[in-house]
Amino acid sequence: MVRILQKVEKISLDGIWTIKNPEKSIEMDGQVPGTVFEALCDNELIEDPFYGENEHQMKWVYESDWVYEIEFSVEPSFLEHKNIILRFHGLDTIAEVILNNELIGSVNNMFVRYDYEVKSILKHKSNILTINFKSPTVKSREEIEKNKVKLNTGYAAIPGVPYLRKAQYSFGWDWGPKLPDMGIWKTVELIGFDDIKIKSVFPYTNLEYNKNIMNISDPNEFSIVDINTAKLFIEIEFASNFSDISELGCKLKAQLKAPDDEIFVKEFPLNKQKEILTFDIQNPFLWWTHDLGNPNLYQVKVSIIKDGVLERVTQQIGLREIKLVRKEDKWGETFYFLLNGIPLFAKGANWIPIDSFIPRGKKLGLYSMNLMYAKKANMNMIRIWGGGIYEDESLYNLCDELGLLVWQDFPFACALYPYRLDFIKNVEKEAIQSIKRLRIHPSLALWCGNNEIEALWKRELISSGIVKDNIERHNFLVNFYLKIFEKLLPELIQKFDPTRPYWPSSPSSGFIMENLAARSSNNPNAGDSHYWAVWHGNFPFSAYRNFNSRFMSEFGFESFPSLKTIETFCPPDQYDFNSQIMENHQKNGAGNQKIRDYMDKRFSIPEEFEHQVILSQITQAEAIEYGVEYWRQNRTDYHCMGALYWQLNDCWPVASWSSLDYYGRWKALHYFAKRFFQPLFASVKEEPDLVEFWVTNDLKKPCDVELEWKILNSEGELLFNGVKSSTISPCSSLKLISLDTSEINKEQLSLQNNIIFYRLNQKGKNPNLVHRGFRLFDAPKLFKLKDPEITYDSEELPGENNSNSYFKIKLRAKEIALYVIISSDLVDFIASDNYFSMDPDEIYTIDIEVIRAVLANTEYSNQEIVDSFKIRSLYDIYK
Repeated sequence: MVRILQKVEKISLDGIWTIKNPEKSIEMDGQVPGTVFEALCDNELIEDPFYGENEHQMKWVYESDWVYEIEFSVEPSFLEHKNIILRFHGLDTIAEVILNNELIGSVNNMFVRYDYEVKSILKHKSNILTINFKSPTVKSREEIEKNKVKLNTGYAAIPGVPYLRKAQYSFGWDWGPKLPDMGIWKTVELIGFDDIKIKSVFPYTNLEYNKNIMNISDPNEFSIVDINTAKLFIEIEFASNFSDISELGCKLKAQLKAPDDEIFVKEFPLNKQKEILTFDIQNPFLWWTHDLGNPNLYQVKVSIIKDGVLERVTQQIGLREIKLVRKEDKWGETFYFLLNGIPLFAKGANWIPIDSFIPRGKKLGLYSMNLMYAKKANMNMIRIWGGGIYEDESLYNLCDELGLLVWQDFPFACALYPYRLDFIKNVEKEAIQSIKRLRIHPSLALWCGNNEIEALWKRELISSGIVKDNIERHNFLVNFYLKIFEKLLPELIQKFDPTRPYWPSSPSSGFIMENLAARSSNNPNAGDSHYWAVWHGNFPFSAYRNFNSRFMSEFGFESFPSLKTIETFCPPDQYDFNSQIMENHQKNGAGNQKIRDYMDKRFSIPEEFEHQVILSQITQAEAIEYGVEYWRQNRTDYHCMGALYWQLNDCWPVASWSSLDYYGRWKALHYFAKRFFQPLFASVKEEPDLVEFWVTNDLKKPCDVELEWKILNSEGELLFNGVKSSTISPCSSLKLISLDTSEINKEQLSLQNNIIFYRLNQKGKNPNLVHRGFRLFDAPKLFKLKDPEITYDSEELPGENNSNSYFKIKLRAKEIALYVIISSDLVDFIASDNYFSMDPDEIYTIDIEVIRAVLANTEYSNQEIVDSFKIRSLYDIYK
């Protein structure tokens, strides 16, 4: 018997739906994917929730139930498919699904894809699909009442979100508003197929090296590590009504296209529910982080063929191996990533959801903006924090293309959970789907069970009202914690993604078993660390040098966003750190006062509000720089192999730990990060009596360098100078110079007024300046400033293949200039450098890329843009 099979067909139900709130007599159009808050904003039915204190007027939105509805038709030919699936890629969060007046399912997990067989219900015309969403806060209160335990994520949040499988940050965090959303936040589609379709495609790679990469002791050997052959495995699963797929008479075809357009093809009869294809690739194009090489991507096309193509899945994949290396050493145990045989120092930041209303953020282009800016700042890793979501596919695709690694937390953070069997089953379904969805991405480096639950266990018991002395209750909670994070999740990783490492919690020093809360999770000698003595503990920046982390996965410092961003939520009469609106856009307890206190230790506080904002950013930047420099100096012998600061981005305009504000404007920290995350860079470790100059080389080849340095006093008089050349081995740090400064700093007044300038040049056929920096011996407010008399020339540069404008600014400083800031009130731009210092008579050239006008739909001439540039230094801010 000849079987005639139709192609797999997909019909999108994305687009305009009707959204209703019967209680409030609201009916409006809303975009899918989208959310209730987004639709209310688009229809101008609420004021901007981000402005002023409007957040507090929004409670009725998330306390209400909402209804999504669409009417649609399908072609009669589509109804002929043997199987028709209605697929929701994401429903947020508690809802009932009704098709043509028939209840087809109830959902309770934002992170789960829900599939419903609807062939028997679907008709040609006038199909009515209805989603009834229940208020998440009402549901969480019901759970608290039922369970008699007030599970929560801390003082800044609405209680109860741990009962829901919903993005926890939406109930509030110490950087985010209380705006729990609802809606169809991902795509909806109908899928029609007959007897077979592709269920999943999973590529993974084994590399054959020219040497044993685990036994390299001399870092110079990394420059000769080579890969002879890459063996690519492609595991393909099928969904079929037939136990014996061979009866269908289909063929499987796999086509692999290399970056140089060479094509490899395999085709054979399809006989099994799971097939594994192998390709042996000589001289492969490997996927690297952008700092170590090119993030090369191959294209894979997998097709089911019978009288034509029934279904085809196309994916971009990378050939690479990544290992988490944990070996005993003289300090304890290493913790670092080995990428294609090269030990990688992870440089980057923690990632939070891009918007309080996630689909809106995607439409605004916030994924591409934030990730492009991460790469521009020389980051090679982002950590997707556990209080958010398994991220949108576009994030991982962009990280694949940009050469950024991803540390992926499962979405659990800072809380106890309702450790019931039904909850665990829900988590299991969510985890399996997410692992299978994300494992295709070469950028995905590690799965981590949760954020800070292990470390904060005692605090979580107290905040939930559970007394630790109740041994029976406590042991029950411990056992369920272990069941999820040290049994279920690692077993699922081993089953569905065995090529990647799993880490139980962050911070952690490894599987804890029954010792939960009985040992330190923040061990500086093993595992990863979160360090908050600076900021939360009010310690000075110098405390970073007293914590020798193996991998610093979280540390941070707050600042305000730029005045242009503050203008979007705050009227000028509220321009004060302690005003009601400014305090509302600060969710960390007493955070604004803490920013001011730290500023006051280093700077004289100017009267002008904008200048206060600028100094808050410089204080933040110097704090993080202080830590990163020290940990990068410690990369030799793998003592420290990662520095991921908290945090990269914001979900709304706010005072926070971010280096990019909600609109993507670079704070001082992001410019500093661009400097201190350079693969080849110089740093100083200064004490009154001793200055050490270090050079760090994260590249996989040795670098010939020349370090120029000088120490001046505030009058510009030269006290010391020198030049030192050296070859810096790959993947290492080297203390190049130790300089006795006791004589020039023996008087306190001299120490306060001395400054170090240094430049690192890379030697070779095309010698170039790769890094420049400065360091004071004491607080900047004690340094005697003179007017640097900065002058500048500008010229327009030829544009690239986009609509942005480009300029070159050549700066000249007559005297020492501290923290030179280039800004514009008319346009947002990215400079090649900013918030830098200049020594006397220095000429420094800066490239400017104009991104957009501050006022939407406004155009300016190039002369107007040039005239808008303001050049200021600390002298001008104080003046």
